[in-house]
Amino acid sequence: MVDVPAEDELTVIRDDEEIDDRARPEPSTRRADELESLRDEFVEGFNARDLETLLALVAPDVECPDVLAGDGSEALAEELAAIWERSPAALLTRGFLDDAPCAIAWLPDEQGGWSRAALVCLECDDGGITLFALPDDPDALERAEGEEPMGDELDEWQDWAEWDRGEESGPSSRR
Repeated sequence: MVDVPAEDELTVIRDDEEIDDRARPEPSTRRADELESLRDEFVEGFNARDLETLLALVAPDVECPDVLAGDGSEALAEELAAIWERSPAALLTRGFLDDAPCAIAWLPDEQGGWSRAALVCLECDDGGITLFALPDDPDALERAEGEEPMGDELDEWQDWAEWDRGEESGPSSRR
């Protein structure tokens, strides 16, 4: 292997030289890290009701098998708007299902706490989120490990109906 000196004492490796693959993360690790990052951004965008941010995270042809309107970013946008209209207090938190990043949807319950409502599974490639789906596995929601809504971030996201239309929609104390 021959190193060619470059500016600022960097080492340039020519194309015909072997590169030590041990220094690179495994593709599956890179993909998991990317999916986890996209999931985190999706959760924050959902809770902020920021449709523009959410659509920037998904591929234009995102698959949405659980959305009646079909696939694609327009169908997903319509579904998200409908969710916010039907359940203005709904929140997402970060979670893992069998070590895969996912999001857990929560709704306020009658006791002033939160109940799990749905599990959102995501897949991605270099173009963004390519799949937005609810798993078919009936036990998946209970098996998922994740955060419950709590703390200061709820103050930022709570009671969208009250802000939007002046209607109180959730429990008054969520801590």
